[in-house]
Amino acid sequence: MRASRLSSGRFSPRGRRLGGGWRCSVLTWPVHSLTVLLTVLAAWLIFYKLAEYLKLEKKGFEVKPLVMLYKTARFNRLLDDLSARFSGFWSLYSTVSIFIAFGLALFSVYILAENLFKFFMKPEEALGFIPILPGITVGLEPLLYFLPAILLGLTFHELLHGVVARLENIPVKSAGIIVVFLLFGGFVEPDEESFRKSRTLSRLRVLSSGPSANLALAFIAFLVLNVFFQPPQGLLVYSVSPDSPLYGLGLDRWSIVEEVNGVKLGLTRPSIPLVTPYTDPLRELRSLNLTSRVVVKTDKGVFNVTLPGPPYRLGIRFYIYPYSPTIFGDLIPRSATFTAYILVMYTCSINIALAVFNMLPVYPFDGYGFIEAFLDRVENGLLRKAASIALNVFGIGLLVLNIGLTFLRFGVLR
Repeated sequence: MRASRLSSGRFSPRGRRLGGGWRCSVLTWPVHSLTVLLTVLAAWLIFYKLAEYLKLEKKGFEVKPLVMLYKTARFNRLLDDLSARFSGFWSLYSTVSIFIAFGLALFSVYILAENLFKFFMKPEEALGFIPILPGITVGLEPLLYFLPAILLGLTFHELLHGVVARLENIPVKSAGIIVVFLLFGGFVEPDEESFRKSRTLSRLRVLSSGPSANLALAFIAFLVLNVFFQPPQGLLVYSVSPDSPLYGLGLDRWSIVEEVNGVKLGLTRPSIPLVTPYTDPLRELRSLNLTSRVVVKTDKGVFNVTLPGPPYRLGIRFYIYPYSPTIFGDLIPRSATFTAYILVMYTCSINIALAVFNMLPVYPFDGYGFIEAFLDRVENGLLRKAASIALNVFGIGLLVLNIGLTFLRFGVLR
């Protein structure tokens, strides 16, 4: 019942110098990523030896090379209380979740198959599917936004697995977290024998409750984005180059650039992967055809400056996402507003990814267990095993091909 760690699209809160801004560096595999990889391996070795020395296994930790498990039974009483207190609601929720999970399973296969077709036939329309690997596919700064969203999604995913398991009278041995190299997740460990002997309906309810929880979280985050945040008002400044004619004119971090030569910037809200069509938040900035004289409208005033060149560059580094103020106006600092927007947006995006891709028929995702619950009703053992292997290979193939083609087209880190 472990949740998948996969995202679609590319996320980075910091921008580039395209169309007159700063271009941020791209992490390349031979240098930076190799350093990160070696650092992580060294950290794992140190942690592995420390775990042996401190005898962490007595405290619920199970540490192996590049793998760490932490199990605890402390949350079992909480699961029992929740399942008993709202049993009617959980019964309805888990039943509806079966239909939701079935739809998610079909959609996960469809979106990956369609995207694979686009990679070969319409590569310019293909999405990027990138596993979240800290330091390799996700930089350290974006990771600070990713982690709260991932932890929230995994917590609710596994909590609902456990609550519904207890509702169906399936014992829960433990709950905990798992880290495999740079991938991390949560799990609820039901009694495997009791789970397999339970009714097909009970198994489906337990397995589908986690992805449905992620979908519910994504929906709540989507509502927050559309109710509490206003339309974008421009691009936020991250820094101004000392070589820029705009340097020293009062533009500092969190200033807003609204227009350049009459072209309004930051009008495009970031897209939500798998929900809204892809939109380039820096589309207007990239379209600028700068000359030596530019007029820059900001929240600090209007500046008429002469750019050195060619090539002509503003020398401003922007955050990649436009600034969308809250409905509370200036009561909340701009930095806090931007941070809240990114956190909510990532919560929406990541939970959609967790809900959709966790229903792929790939072991150990919930989608595999979902299909297995139906296959266990097939009496022919050979046919049952062949179908299980075929579906697993099919799902892995879709996933690996999409990720591999993403790396070939977009690179290691964006």
